[in-house]
Amino acid sequence: MARLNVLSVDEIDALYGLPSNLEDNERHDLFQLESDDAEYIETLTSVADKIDYVLQLGYFYASGCFFQFSFQKVKADVKFILQQYFPTELFPKKQISKQKRYQNRSQIYQKLGLRDADEYWMSELLAEAKRLAKLHALPKFLITNLLSYCQQHRIVKPSYSAFQLLISEALNAEQSRLFNIIYKHTDTKLQIQLDKLLTNDDLLYQLTLLKKDQKNFSTTEIKTTVEKQQLIVDVYYQTKSLLEKLKISEQNIHYYAELAEYYTIQKLQRFRPKNKARLYLLCYIQLRLRKINDQLISSFIHKILKYVQLGNEYQRQQIDIAEAIDKKLRNQAHKVMLVNIDDEVPDVAVREQAFQIVPKVDFKQFLSDFQKPNFDRDFYRWQMFGRLGRRMKRNIRPIFMNIGFSCDDAELTKAIDFLKQHIAEKRAFKRYSLDQIPFNFFPKSHRKFLMNENSKLNNVNIGVIDGDRYEFMVYWQLQKRICDIAAYVKHSNSYRALEDELIALEQWEKQKDSIIAELNMPMLSCNIVDILNHLEDSVETQFTQVNQRIRDGSNSCIKLKYNKKNEFTHWTLPYKPIENGVNNTFFNNLSTMSIAELAQIVDKETEYSKVFTHIQPKYSKQIPEIEAINACLVANATGIEFKKMVDISDIKGQTLKHTNDSYIRVQTLRSANDLVVNKTAKLSIFKEYNLSDYGVHASIDGQKLATRYHTIKARYSKKYFGLNQGIVSIVLNANHLPINLKAISANEHESHYLVDLVESNTSEINVAAVSGDMHSINRVNFALMQMFGYQFMPRFTRLADKSKTRLVGFREVDDYSHHIIKPSKKVNRELIIKEWDKVLRILASIAMKKTTQASIIRKLSTTSAMSPVLKAMIALDEIIMTDYILSYIDSEEKRTVVQRSLNRGESYHQLSSTIARVNGGRMLNGKTEIELSINLESIRLLANIIIYHNAAILSGLYEYYSKIDVENSKAILNFSPVSWHFINLIGSYEFYRGDSVKSIQEQVEKLIEVEKQGLQPFIMEE
Repeated sequence: MARLNVLSVDEIDALYGLPSNLEDNERHDLFQLESDDAEYIETLTSVADKIDYVLQLGYFYASGCFFQFSFQKVKADVKFILQQYFPTELFPKKQISKQKRYQNRSQIYQKLGLRDADEYWMSELLAEAKRLAKLHALPKFLITNLLSYCQQHRIVKPSYSAFQLLISEALNAEQSRLFNIIYKHTDTKLQIQLDKLLTNDDLLYQLTLLKKDQKNFSTTEIKTTVEKQQLIVDVYYQTKSLLEKLKISEQNIHYYAELAEYYTIQKLQRFRPKNKARLYLLCYIQLRLRKINDQLISSFIHKILKYVQLGNEYQRQQIDIAEAIDKKLRNQAHKVMLVNIDDEVPDVAVREQAFQIVPKVDFKQFLSDFQKPNFDRDFYRWQMFGRLGRRMKRNIRPIFMNIGFSCDDAELTKAIDFLKQHIAEKRAFKRYSLDQIPFNFFPKSHRKFLMNENSKLNNVNIGVIDGDRYEFMVYWQLQKRICDIAAYVKHSNSYRALEDELIALEQWEKQKDSIIAELNMPMLSCNIVDILNHLEDSVETQFTQVNQRIRDGSNSCIKLKYNKKNEFTHWTLPYKPIENGVNNTFFNNLSTMSIAELAQIVDKETEYSKVFTHIQPKYSKQIPEIEAINACLVANATGIEFKKMVDISDIKGQTLKHTNDSYIRVQTLRSANDLVVNKTAKLSIFKEYNLSDYGVHASIDGQKLATRYHTIKARYSKKYFGLNQGIVSIVLNANHLPINLKAISANEHESHYLVDLVESNTSEINVAAVSGDMHSINRVNFALMQMFGYQFMPRFTRLADKSKTRLVGFREVDDYSHHIIKPSKKVNRELIIKEWDKVLRILASIAMKKTTQASIIRKLSTTSAMSPVLKAMIALDEIIMTDYILSYIDSEEKRTVVQRSLNRGESYHQLSSTIARVNGGRMLNGKTEIELSINLESIRLLANIIIYHNAAILSGLYEYYSKIDVENSKAILNFSPVSWHFINLIGSYEFYRGDSVKSIQEQVEKLIEVEKQGLQPFIMEE
């Protein structure tokens, strides 16, 4: 049986290699003996036997393995043990016998309750591997969880080759299981429909069409998206029940769908058995239809808003015209009335003179227009909406007819059903009487605008309703409900009902305690009364202390304003800007190098290139060339097309394309980013970047980036992109490092992704607090971050105005009247307690990541339907926000920490903008959402590579100078590692020159030597 390439050579060595290069503090922890160990050692006669026992025990703690070794091979560890436990003994000259070694090992087995992976446990491991394969068919996922299984059951882990065979057998068994179910439960019709996706139809494979994302909101693109939906909608509903029989996890659906995306159509056609391709396709269809529906709904919303905008523009023009006409009529009326009092005009000539001003034939119309000018803005809006009828039918109808909308509003549901039936039957509107048409889903005051202009409201004759205007009214009200989270689409990703996003109510009621325990989130386990009591103590104490410190002058930053009568009117908190410190002049001491050189230097230190695994490791044991990986990174990050990269570098086109297709994925890029981030975090200088004593203080901020190609995620914005369109990259930055990011549309709110970004951080950096600007705030984020164990510390602007409306207190509002800083309303404590169980269900659903956290938070923070549970969450959020705002007002140190954290995020934006501008203009060249994510992750990886290089140099210098001049060495901590002026990002790229680059240690030594000679002093620079 073929063996999978599950782990890299380094990962294998980390799991099975003899622990080496241990520090003394690590040795102290590993070789620490307990009382039972000491008792056993006393029974051994030879010091060599005793040392072997300590070594075997320590190495097992470190790796979970037993080793055969000579004392000379682990000489440093032996010397440590001698010094620690047997200071009078000499270094052993002979190895111990095999019998003694196994005797020691047997004692360790007995002490720790270990068992070998014998035939029984190997069968148990195989069963566990088969169970895991149903969850996620990724080999690394299986081996990670199998190792945890061994640890839980105290099994000495089997060899790597044994794991390879286990995992191969488990994956093959899972595929056979799936193929058999597909064979039994798919009829011929469904098989033909799946196979048809791989057939050539009019010179275009149907799957090729299906894989293309909607580019924009044009009529052609919408029509194409509807065609794609219709291509798979029947298969989607048929395969829903099939997937239930397959018992396939959401992770595996994504995994197999990704393989369908990766493989060429020709490769899918050659798969044997055919059910393998069918499995990949049905998983792909499940995800693809939901995404297509998202695109159609986004198109629906975009088009309606565009038509409303056109209506507004038209009514403004018409009102301007009406006002101009009215002004003209008033002038004419004024002249006519002047004729009546003009003594020079005889009475018999008055009429004749008046008709000279306004001709007699026009006089009646003149009087009518003058008496009742039309300034009704809604009249003109609906006049425009009626004229948009043909465009609306062409663009909106196909979406409306092919999406299954559900709505909380029963009257709107009736209107939707009525309109769908009307369109399907192709019936003329004039054939309906008024009582057949639903009207109660919109304000009655608007009903008159749906009438034909020559009809009256009380006219019961047929033909009274304008069909185009009625149709638009249904669409407009539906669009409003969708945006208010009051209308839903079940088979979508972003537009499902909130209830569909949460843990099933029945499951929650039965398993609430176990779910909360499994999440391991302390705040969810706390009693809400205790939480509120703690918050009450903090808030009430702060109201007293903050106001007292303002009055006695202790808080000198607050400026009190008085009127002429010396009466207090308001207060202000002036903003103090802080420099972000990018491109510190210290880095002018470094020799100029290309980005290709720098990437190779950092790869030698971190080996990030080794995490780029082939998309299908079962079929490939190839290790990618670091040079090709770096070339792909630079091309994807800078927007250089591959053809151009081949021309300006020493990489061959075929190598570049194969590497990009097989190894460059969002997943591998994120893994590489995590690796470099984790390596940076292990540098001695990293902990010195902490802004406070409570841990790592991160920041979140959005960066606007233009896109070269049309995608549905890219939107136009004159303010940010000029005549171009673009997206927003939201970045979580911790101690100068971009540890996570997310691409969103420019019309999405950044605050919806705060929890998602922090919780989906997969690096080893544990964030304690997060700051953001005003865009990071919504009506639930303070509560969510607190419950998830983070401090949310945004920077407030116009703080005095915000404090007037956003602060709450636990007592009556009048009780705070003597304060300068005071609440505007009382906490609804009873509501929070009453709804706490429902709040917990929402929090647990977000934590379990049943769906994207941003999707739930968007619904919570934007819905207009204020249910009691949402009111309770908002009430809790207001308390926690109040607690923070009071401390923010009172502490200049806290405000400084928040600002410095945000500055670090801005520093990354400057670096990433520089990288993105290399190919001319700050533009991403991804043609799909996935490719745009690859662009952003590549930019992030290059930035992390640069920051690691700089931080490693600063760390080396800091370690050196802190030993000889502690005070002056602290100046190095002020140098931001975000610097790139010494890096050549443009020009020709030579990726195959790894031997000529200088290591980081060599650069550090050179800087120290230059400093010693006094040629370029830098230590005191800031």
